[in-house]
Amino acid sequence: MTHPRIAVTIGLLLIGLLLIGGCSERVDEPTISAHPASWMKTEDPNFHGETVIDRAVESCRTCHGEELRGDRDAPSCNECHTGPGGHLAGWADATEHGAEVLASGTADCAPCHGAAFDGGWSEVSCFQCHNGTSGHPEGWVRADQHGADVRATSAAGCTACHASDFTGGDSGVSCFTCHDGPGGHPVAWDTASQHGVAAISNGTEGCASCHGNDYMGGWSEVSCFQCHAGPEGNHTEGWVAVDAHGAAVRTGGSAACASCHGEDYTGGSSEVSCFQCHDGPGGHPLDWATPGLHGTVVANGDLADCTDCHGIDFQGGWNGVSCYTCHDGPGGHPAGWSTTEQHGAAVAANSAAECSTCHGTEFTGSWTGTSCFQCHDGPGGHPVAWADRDAHGAETIANGAETCAACHGADYLGDWSGVSCFACHDGPSGGHPADWINANQHGTEVRTNGAADCAACHGNDFTGGTSNVSCFQCHDGIGGHPVQWSQATDHGAEVAANTASDCTDCHGSTWQGGWSNVSCSQCHDGISGHPVGWDQPTAHGSDVVANGSESCTACHGADYLGGWSGLSCFQCHDGPTGGHPANWGEAATEPCKIPPRPTSSSSTPAPSERRRRTGFGVGPASCSS
Repeated sequence: MTHPRIAVTIGLLLIGLLLIGGCSERVDEPTISAHPASWMKTEDPNFHGETVIDRAVESCRTCHGEELRGDRDAPSCNECHTGPGGHLAGWADATEHGAEVLASGTADCAPCHGAAFDGGWSEVSCFQCHNGTSGHPEGWVRADQHGADVRATSAAGCTACHASDFTGGDSGVSCFTCHDGPGGHPVAWDTASQHGVAAISNGTEGCASCHGNDYMGGWSEVSCFQCHAGPEGNHTEGWVAVDAHGAAVRTGGSAACASCHGEDYTGGSSEVSCFQCHDGPGGHPLDWATPGLHGTVVANGDLADCTDCHGIDFQGGWNGVSCYTCHDGPGGHPAGWSTTEQHGAAVAANSAAECSTCHGTEFTGSWTGTSCFQCHDGPGGHPVAWADRDAHGAETIANGAETCAACHGADYLGDWSGVSCFACHDGPSGGHPADWINANQHGTEVRTNGAADCAACHGNDFTGGTSNVSCFQCHDGIGGHPVQWSQATDHGAEVAANTASDCTDCHGSTWQGGWSNVSCSQCHDGISGHPVGWDQPTAHGSDVVANGSESCTACHGADYLGGWSGLSCFQCHDGPTGGHPANWGEAATEPCKIPPRPTSSSSTPAPSERRRRTGFGVGPASCSS
């Protein structure tokens, strides 16, 4: 039978075998007479720890039991050791085995746990608690392990293994393998996918652990404001400048903004709405739609910047908003700008000076490459062919001359346009071209085109219309002749002086009406042009008797043989001797009838030709029935 003292000795030997060589601290030596006196002395070769290391703990179980918890004769090994692992109480605390390992290295762990620390004869792997050969606890790489520990106690403890500069030290493992530097953030922490996402998900409170509640450094002595603009938004320094967040958004889109500001950009977790500074999802600054903002920016910098967000064709790009929602096309003017109600009214109200910003001081294109003169007739700004009556004439007729005043002034003398309407028109009386009252102006035009155009301003009855000016102030009526034209001293003298060919413009080549629908024969006896009944002695006879025959020469020529009229007085008269009718000397005579003149639209023939064709002008006896 084994002596109790021997059993105790064997048990202590077993406990010693459980211990890892190089234990940093030993318990006070108990009074155990079964073991040698040197059994508890760490410096003695017979120290029980060395024995256990060499022989394992199998022999200890004889006295201390299978679980090494002892019996009534042998004490439990756990009185000094933490359990089957054999380490001393508190060994799991970093101040115990951690300090021991730091001081002596991990070589002493190998005799029990194996060269690979995966169990050895102890069958206890160091990796049950540690995450690998680095010696950190399991899960140490997680933020809730070493991260939390470092945040709570600072990184000073790391220097024991990794050196004061954290580049490896005794461990040979640089903290910078995983961290970005002394700050301790993970590699690439400065990207939004790292600390940005962490701050978005968990709030900035976690930052305070290292950087202090004011984010000015804390124990890390690194201020967040070295990189960030401040606690109000955590954007980087200068983020509000276009070349910071503006450039970032143009390049990558606004999706990243939603992480903090919410899918609708009205605040999200940041509680800061993007719309405090921006006009909506488009991202432009407030009031961007006014020319004072984006209009001026574009005017000064061309359209290239717009393509970053709206695409090279301005149809939407990554932001999905087409510039043409508001603009009329690449020209950049507002939709409908080509109508008078848009740019016409704007220019009329403000002058064309603003146009020069984009189109150049000469309005020929500048950086836009679009000349105003593609649509306008020149610096005056009127549409192409505005000088044509069908353009501004029709416009003025339809809307009145008041619209002209916006640019040319209430007195039409120029105002901001610097162009007087009277440079082309005859005055406020009606807007006719200069010298319109001259027959070579409106007379010729009316003769050529008819009087229908006059009705637009003067009314269908020509008594005033919108112009309030009656044509009958100067004309004798619908015929359009001047007042008193019916007097011989007026149109008679005119025709006598210039021939009747001018009459054909209005009355037709046969003088029977033409476009005027007024036949000269209403007042005249025919081609000869004399008044009706002129061939009666009481008509032209009395007139000639009273005034002499000199007035006849105006039409019939100084020799009375026809002149420009082509009608010889001698058809009916016996000659210049007295003007009696032909055959006046005979007792009975028939009235001399003027033969009809050939009707033709051709020009009036020369006198000799007229005489040849009619037989007129061959002498006093040439008149025949």
